Amino acid sequence: MKKYITLLVAVAVTSSFAFAAERPERPERPERPNRSTLEEQIDLIGGILEGTELSDRKRAYLENRVAVMEIQSEFRAALKARMAEIEEDISKEKRHDIMKGLREEFKGALGELKVNRRESFEGRRLLRKKAGEDE
Repeated sequence: MKKYITLLVAVAVTSSFAFAAERPERPERPERPNRSTLEEQIDLIGGILEGTELSDRKRAYLENRVAVMEIQSEFRAALKARMAEIEEDISKEKRHDIMKGLREEFKGALGELKVNRRESFEGRRLLRKKAGEDE
């Protein structure tokens, strides 16, 4: 029994010394690339629209995407401005109400984009259908 207890104590002491030794430093994590901002994405898509020839479908998609990004950018700027205006100790509910009101303001612009996109989609669909009947 004494030998067993002595063995256990020896193992415990040895393991504590082993874990107490300094560990080699972990290698640093590689830096992740920064996400591009909405403005950078808008500029990139604008360059693509100006510099290359695209099909009507791709051009319409990219133009719609730019319009949505511009509205998102305006929304974020307006949200930052509103949050800067309000007091620091305002309740969560009031902040949420301010956010809802701002969303309602921008909802109309996004709705117009949806309607325009659907109309252009339907127009292209009719043109394809007419082209198919002519052949």
